[in-house]
Amino acid sequence: MKNFYKALKTGCFILPFVFAINTLNADALQIVYPKSENTQMSAASTFIIGNTAPDAKLKINDMDVKVYDNGSFVQVVQLNDGKNEIKIDSQNETTHDTLTYIINRVPPQIPESMQAALEEFAPDEFIYAAVLKDNTPLRAQPDEYAKRLTHLPKDTVLMVNGKKGDYYRVSLTPAENVWVKSDSIVKYSTINQKMLASATRVSLSEDKLYNYIKTELSFQIPFKIVETDSGLTMELYNLEKNAADTMLFQTSGDVKSLTINSVAPDKTSTYYIELKNKLWGYRAYYEGNTLVLKIRKAPDIDKEKPFKNITVYLDAGHGADDAGAIGPTGEKEKDINLDVVKKLQKVLEDEGAKVLLTRADDTCVPLYDRVKMMQDSDALISLSIHANALADGADPYEKHGTSVFYYNRESVELAKTLRDVITKKLGTKDDGVGMYSLVMTRPTMPLSVLIEIAYMIHPEEYKLLLEEGFRQKAAESIRDGLREYLLNSVNTDGIN
Repeated sequence: MKNFYKALKTGCFILPFVFAINTLNADALQIVYPKSENTQMSAASTFIIGNTAPDAKLKINDMDVKVYDNGSFVQVVQLNDGKNEIKIDSQNETTHDTLTYIINRVPPQIPESMQAALEEFAPDEFIYAAVLKDNTPLRAQPDEYAKRLTHLPKDTVLMVNGKKGDYYRVSLTPAENVWVKSDSIVKYSTINQKMLASATRVSLSEDKLYNYIKTELSFQIPFKIVETDSGLTMELYNLEKNAADTMLFQTSGDVKSLTINSVAPDKTSTYYIELKNKLWGYRAYYEGNTLVLKIRKAPDIDKEKPFKNITVYLDAGHGADDAGAIGPTGEKEKDINLDVVKKLQKVLEDEGAKVLLTRADDTCVPLYDRVKMMQDSDALISLSIHANALADGADPYEKHGTSVFYYNRESVELAKTLRDVITKKLGTKDDGVGMYSLVMTRPTMPLSVLIEIAYMIHPEEYKLLLEEGFRQKAAESIRDGLREYLLNSVNTDGIN
């Protein structure tokens, strides 16, 4: 996942799909990573990953390195500042191979936007701007890796009051400024005071699967949604008045109560949504100038057949020219992911679930297209299946095993349950449950997690991933984890 050769691409081309996972018995020295014999990095260490003859004696910088019975090896190498020469020597009775790698360790780079001077606007001066595409993040700092505070739909109107490098500063309230990438907005004109919207009507409705809270606005304004113990809180910014601040709303579907505060002096309006059941997902978007908050109702789970009427979206990570992580003998993560997904599809369908796939073969599916496919369905849960690797500076002999990632609070229990069941069934090391901002974990509907079954760069776990029986067992353990989560949810839906 978060590693050196596992860049998440949005553009790719289609390759012919040939599925064959075999343990390769290498008869010559091959290096999988680093990719280049002359490279640079800022980490204090790296690893040499590759394969050679299984009976070879291998040395890296005169240190003995273990070669596994399929010829694979992984060795951590410490780096000094500046030039590092890495000598790799492999020999047995018939062959003697040597390679030399040059790694230049350089200081870490500070993002240009963080170094740039802040361009302050005059007091009460703003640029009227609009968001160019859906799911544009507003960040806490002018940095690509800074915390995402909210995601906004296309055409949301922003009030910009400063610039720092490639980021514009956005005024949400007099006390709260956030940042947006300059290429994510279109600027219109400079104005001498904030443009403020009016909310003319708020309604609460429902259908079979969802509740809807709709706010009719004079133009699209930014908003932020926070998950709470009892439901959701939604805050609307740059609002002059809200016709609903004195309204009383009747209970509807899973919405136990909806309370809307009067517009505050800082021009915000806060919605407090209390739910009868635990949160099963939500999504906010605009229909014209109407802000729609769509809230998933609790599913009707059959204790005898918990997968009945449940739709699960499965995502096999990577695909086509995006191979994902590469194992020591050259096998590609994308193929392992797809095989596990196909096995998981079968065992879920055997129990009555409806299963949808983002890809069913070695096809290019851009990441945000995968998210849209899931969001346009009525899937309850989405699982993105991967096999892990590490960034330079880490040690794969210390950090390995099974991990599950989530981003939204609603998905924490799903992630924990899957981690507990998978590690118990597979016997893999518990590599933890983590909150991580990934394209496939950020959706708030369906409930979304990303599973790293095991590590491609840990030789023993890599051997397991190459075994069909292990991949089948992995699929069954994920199914069992989903079943346990659904059955536990039968008893915990009610919120006291």
